[in-house]
Amino acid sequence: MKLSNVLWIGGPAGAGKTTVARRLARRHGLRWYNSDSRTWIHRERARVAGVPVPDRGPAHNVYDRAPMILDDLRALPATPLVVAEGGPISPEMVSTPGRAVWLMPSREVQRERLRRRHPEGVPAYYLQTWDRLTATLANSAATTLVVDDLTEEETLAEVEAVFASALAEGPTADGVDERRALVRYGNDALVTQHAGPLTRPEVPADPATVVRTFDCECADPACTSLVDLTVADAVAAVSEPAPSILAAGH
Repeated sequence: MKLSNVLWIGGPAGAGKTTVARRLARRHGLRWYNSDSRTWIHRERARVAGVPVPDRGPAHNVYDRAPMILDDLRALPATPLVVAEGGPISPEMVSTPGRAVWLMPSREVQRERLRRRHPEGVPAYYLQTWDRLTATLANSAATTLVVDDLTEEETLAEVEAVFASALAEGPTADGVDERRALVRYGNDALVTQHAGPLTRPEVPADPATVVRTFDCECADPACTSLVDLTVADAVAAVSEPAPSILAAGH
């Protein structure tokens, strides 16, 4: 399976991959696959396979997540199109021309974005992703987009231009119910990402106090609203029929 139904967005930490992918999926009725939401699942798969994964700290350099990401994508329904995003995405994973783009900030802009996101201190691995991807992309014909001077809306427009023919060809979601189910799929994945680590002894935290951001489930293609919920409230919300995560007034 060539995964010709997948649109790929790569880039280092702080590039804006998740923001753009979320909005692209909402606007066009796509399924959003966020590789970060599978981190703990992939970690366990590696551990079961005998990889000596450390109990604490990042394990990104210990095992290759690309085969697991490809397995995840092959297991998804063939329709609608999938927008897959994440740092582990590399040109070698892409088999269909014109369906991949890498968002690349300069080193200085990446550092500034990450400092704002992590005032407590930027994890070293996040900074290393820029060097790794810069070296990888230098030896490929991959489409890259320098995002330093682009607003969120401008970045989204540039990505839409890269994917214009694929989006026109589709298939994309048909109707409100399907769009709503796709947003719920993304929120379910975020709950798995955030609730999983919080239950582990190596990452102690209280799900009743930890707040994370989820997508509004109103299914309006023009909606860009995000909803802040405690992890515990989000777990309860996704157990209810959609839409149960809604921005004020939606």
